[in-house]
Formats: sequence, C-alpha cells, structure tokens
Amino acid sequence: MKVFRSTDGRKLEVEDVPLFSTPIIVTKFNDHEKYNIESFEKIDRSPKDWNNSAVNTSFPDVGKDDPYISRETRDEIKNSILEQLKDVFAIYNMPTDIVMQNFWYNAYYEGQGIELHNHLSEDNHNPFWSGVYFAKNCFNSQFRFRYLHTGLRTQQPFDFHQTTLADYYRSYWPSGIPDGYICLFPPHLDHTVIVGEENRDKMRLSFAFNIRHELNHV
Repeated sequence: MKVFRSTDGRKLEVEDVPLFSTPIIVTKFNDHEKYNIESFEKIDRSPKDWNNSAVNTSFPDVGKDDPYISRETRDEIKNSILEQLKDVFAIYNMPTDIVMQNFWYNAYYEGQGIELHNHLSEDNHNPFWSGVYFAKNCFNSQFRFRYLHTGLRTQQPFDFHQTTLADYYRSYWPSGIPDGYICLFPPHLDHTVIVGEENRDKMRLSFAFNIRHELNHV
C-alpha cells in the first residue's frame, strides 16, 4: 500500500492492482555488438495476404538463398538468440527445451510498416512465445502493442488521460524498446509497426520469431 495525505491532512492507504496483466519479457541481447548488417535497398517484399503492409520481409523464414542475409549470419543470430532465451526461460522457471518455429527479418524505410496482427495460427498450432529482436535503427514507439479488451471503456465517461490510471485505459502501448534488445510476448497480442521520417535514410531492421516447446514440435 502507498500512503497519501488528503487535502485536509487525513492519512490514506491506497493501491491500484494490475489485475490479469499480460506479461512481456525484455532482455538485452548479449551478442548484439557482433552483428553489423549493412542496409538493404528500399523495396516492398511483403506477402500478398499482408493487406496493409509494405516491408522487405523474409517471412516466414530466412531462406538459405536469401538475397540480403547469408545462411551463416542467419544461423549465428538465430542460435545465439535461442541459447540466451533458454537462460531467460530458466529465470522464470519455464521449460527450456525450446526450438525456433520460424525466424525472419523485416526491413523498413520511411513510409513502410506492418499492419496490426498477431502470431496466432489458423489451425490452432500456436507458438509457445513470440518475439522480436530490435537489430538496427529501431526508433522509439514505432513498434506498438494493441490492447485487445475494451471493458474499461464501458465505465461512465471521465477524462482518464488526466489521471494516474491512464495506462490502464490505453489502446496502444508504444514499446520504446531500443536497439540491441529482445522482446518476448504471448502470440495473441496484437501489434503493429509504423515507420516515419527518422528512417528516411536509415533502414530499420528487426528479426521476428516464434518459439515452440520441443515436446510439442512436429
């Protein structure tokens, strides 16, 4: 409990509890400095079913003959991330026998981005966790999570923006996660990427992935 004083001097003990919170895990990638990937050309290489996206992506994986990232570099980054995540999972007492289900990159310049989406599978073979490695020129607030539930909006209207509870009412959470960090999140979380003029001449590069528990891997 936090202790406050009312305007007339009375003692108040008050606490707000983030009930049913959604966990994300952020970790600094220890091998980030090993990789300095040169910028690519600005093109739109997004799949046809990504309706409102424009991005140079290797989704669903970085292939062995990818035109921009070598197989060796792909394997080094992928394996290094996986080994670090095993240590992170151990900290949280989660299973560490995990595998990368998918591993791909997304490269953007000004005016490019990815539509609001999640990593749930249509056949319900969903990942254990999903994640993003922020590799290069990932500027503040470009990667955003969307809050799925709007139950709080059914309350009698009031200007929640001016209260200390404002974070509970937000529709979007601009991550602000810097280069060199990895963000893990449950695959149901909707998220989007919006890239602005700060990437006019600087390619934003991130790697996305899905993780499966090895016992469930087919």
